[in-house]
Amino acid sequence: MKKFLLVLLLIILVTGIGGFFLLPGYLSRTYNQEPVEIVVEPGDYLGTIAEGIYEKGIIKSRLWFRYKGQEIATNIKPGTYTLEVGKGIDEIYRLIQLGEQETPVIVTFPEGFILYQFAQKIEESGLGSADDFIEITESKFEESYSEGVDYEELYFKLEGYLFPDTYYFSKKQSLNEIVRTLTDTMDRFWTQEVEQKREALGLSRHQVITIASLIEREAYNDSERKTISGVIYNRLEQGMPLQIDATVIYGIGEGKEHMTRVLYSDLEKENPFNTYKNKGLPPGPIASPGRNSLLAAIDPEEHEYLYYVMSENGHVFAETYNEHLKNVEKYRAIQQ
Repeated sequence: MKKFLLVLLLIILVTGIGGFFLLPGYLSRTYNQEPVEIVVEPGDYLGTIAEGIYEKGIIKSRLWFRYKGQEIATNIKPGTYTLEVGKGIDEIYRLIQLGEQETPVIVTFPEGFILYQFAQKIEESGLGSADDFIEITESKFEESYSEGVDYEELYFKLEGYLFPDTYYFSKKQSLNEIVRTLTDTMDRFWTQEVEQKREALGLSRHQVITIASLIEREAYNDSERKTISGVIYNRLEQGMPLQIDATVIYGIGEGKEHMTRVLYSDLEKENPFNTYKNKGLPPGPIASPGRNSLLAAIDPEEHEYLYYVMSENGHVFAETYNEHLKNVEKYRAIQQ
């Protein structure tokens, strides 16, 4: 019996010590799953703020929030604050001492957006003119990304280098700062591991982004991105034209307009982006690829496929032209 009590005492002691070290970290985290507004009214104090954010599920303990925030209790300022995901309670303490803050301008750039659409979105959001935005992207390309890139045939030099995502901008930010945020986010993709894979493929960043943009515009869903990537590499290796409709569309629209349908006559038009007429990669990206397309571009699936056609639930792939023709005939009705 004494031995049992001793073991029980040790368990309680170890659990207590573990809790002593782990509990503060648990209570100091924030638990919001999306950006949330914290409103501090005139006259609010640490206790009322703790109550409000506890009710919103941001924190787990009102008592801990008050205890940890004693030092700033007399420096709280009214205002509306935005707490981003993954911040701790120290960030809340920092925010509520700032005073009234500007509501951020939330802008979402979907994967596959072209630079011209980025510019239009910026203008629609009241952050600056589309023309000025485009002009700054041109300067940014020449300043930071032009080395080793033949850009004479590009409609928009920084096409593909702006990372598609949701951003929280301030109206006080300059267009230069906004463009830098978009390119910096893309630059963070190029980790050491990614660079090693790129170098093993013998490709430049510009070429990888170009391939990723083709995948972005062609893939029906995530599950086929690497398969389409493999088709692109297979055709390049065999010296076959890529014959990707999305490049024709981009070229005819000169990087601004998107057609919903490609005619046979369009495939015959001379244009550097026409991959029916020209072998190899187009001069540059045709859209802004998302992370999954970028990953597919540096890690293509190994297979023998050279062709694909849209079916009812994604693309159907084929190794031979005859097999491809049969697939085209089978799914022709879907293309109408």
